[in-house]
Amino acid sequence: MNVNHDVNDVKESHLVKQAQNGDEDAFSLLVERYATRLYGVCFHLLGNREDAEDCVQESFIKIYRSLTGYRFRSSFYTWAYRISVNVCLDYRRKNNRGKTVSLDEGPETSSGQLFYQVADELPLPDQLLERSELTELVREELSLLPAYLRDIVILRDLEGLSYAELAGLLKISEGTVKSRLFRGRKQLMERIRYREQNRSGGRQTDREITTEGSEGEK
Repeated sequence: MNVNHDVNDVKESHLVKQAQNGDEDAFSLLVERYATRLYGVCFHLLGNREDAEDCVQESFIKIYRSLTGYRFRSSFYTWAYRISVNVCLDYRRKNNRGKTVSLDEGPETSSGQLFYQVADELPLPDQLLERSELTELVREELSLLPAYLRDIVILRDLEGLSYAELAGLLKISEGTVKSRLFRGRKQLMERIRYREQNRSGGRQTDREITTEGSEGEK
């Protein structure tokens, strides 16, 4: 294969087929095309540059080994993205420094679990990021959310996964996805609101913010 092509000029499907046939140059072009995007996903989930770099490398190793299993039912990036997210989640489980208690399980009924749905008119994280002056603040506060809430907010609001995709990826019900998403957005906005208020006077600790954000969930 001629590697002098511009990476964006070569059709994705052609590159994948060549890579599946053992063409290492084609796979290198796929890595070049998607490495930055997958690094962004890993960094969002892990919040650490070195960990993100390690997981991107591990992701491409798994992608390469799994190439023959790719059936073109979704875009190659979507398929690679799922592998990368799973690598990050597995990495975090293995390096977990403490267990989190799930607060999103609804009461059991005869037909299953009942989840309370609340009208959500809060601005989404991606909308906040469009306001450049809030970009760093949003990123900082997002990184301080509990991991199980942060993942949902990132994967839904910043990465655009559907409820069904999230449920399958995280092995939880769609009801749990919606419950966590609502609480994650709510806690994020409360943290941002407190930070903005503190700029003009008065201080509140992270412990106080987390406690207040959780009171309505008990």
